[in-house]
Amino acid sequence: MKFESFPIPGEVYLIGYFLAFILSFGTTLFLIRNPFNFVFNHLSNSTCEDIKSFGGIAVILSFLITLWLFLLTGMIDSGNIYLLAVITASTGVMLLLGIYDDITQCTARLKLAVQILIACALYFCGFQIERIGNLVELGNFSIFLTILWIVGITNAINLIDGMDGLAPGIIFSSCLTIAFVYLEREIIGGSFLAVILAGSVLGFFIFNFPPAKIILGDTGSLPLGLLVALITLLPLNQGYTDEIYYLIPVITLLIPILDTTFSFFRRIVKGTSPFLKDAEHFHHRLGKLGLTPVKSISILFLIGFYFDLTAILTAYSINLIPKLIPTYFVFIIINVAVLVTILKRKEKKHRHD
Repeated sequence: MKFESFPIPGEVYLIGYFLAFILSFGTTLFLIRNPFNFVFNHLSNSTCEDIKSFGGIAVILSFLITLWLFLLTGMIDSGNIYLLAVITASTGVMLLLGIYDDITQCTARLKLAVQILIACALYFCGFQIERIGNLVELGNFSIFLTILWIVGITNAINLIDGMDGLAPGIIFSSCLTIAFVYLEREIIGGSFLAVILAGSVLGFFIFNFPPAKIILGDTGSLPLGLLVALITLLPLNQGYTDEIYYLIPVITLLIPILDTTFSFFRRIVKGTSPFLKDAEHFHHRLGKLGLTPVKSISILFLIGFYFDLTAILTAYSINLIPKLIPTYFVFIIINVAVLVTILKRKEKKHRHD
């Protein structure tokens, strides 16, 4: 099913951004200060510090409340109701999975199974990768690639949420980049969702910056990863299938995608389960070099911002420079190789010091 696109005035973008920010900021502050921790303690048999892992609730609620308020007050077209219903239902189930995991520490296989079921449901609701450009028709491979993207991005965000401020910062930067690109190409729905999510994440990020007063936990990182995946898939549903709409999301999410990919193959090579946790993610490796959490996430933010900037420049120049996509792809590979080489040399030098 195709999700229709409806005009949204520029001022609604701004109002939505600030409303989502205020709701997120206020809800996060309430979760930090609220006097009802004993209820959650009883349910989870955890300490007050552990309750801070439910901070993702603030981000998700502020995002969904903002969207539904706009729909119910007529600030966005009522034709968006099916899209919002699908997003709300899928995000709600992923939120419940995250809460369940934060309380019980459920197995990775169970989480993966539920994520695949959610991705399958979303595929049949209309979030599909059916072709790449005008040349490659995916056919029966479509559902596999769609599930891989949804589950992959969901877990990529989940995996980088291992250091205060990192996941929200990456998501915020990615959403702004995606919003700029989509607005330039008049992709209304995707850009609006990206702006609202950016506001929701920023309100939480203020309290999550090291040293964090509250963290996302799986309660937040799983549904946030899902939302990012859906925002990048929405334009494909609406007929925007040029290669640029596949490349830009990959570049803006390059750090979590690379981290997840390296983690998967690293564990396979070691003969361990790819679902097991380890302390070899990028943020862990920077920490082992003696960098503080603030310095570590600042480096990753700068790298992410660099790639985001190249993505924006590419999106604005693609119609001017022939064969830009292949050239840009090679450019990204070279940059990644250089950064990985620098990291390995720093690690080697640190071991010998």
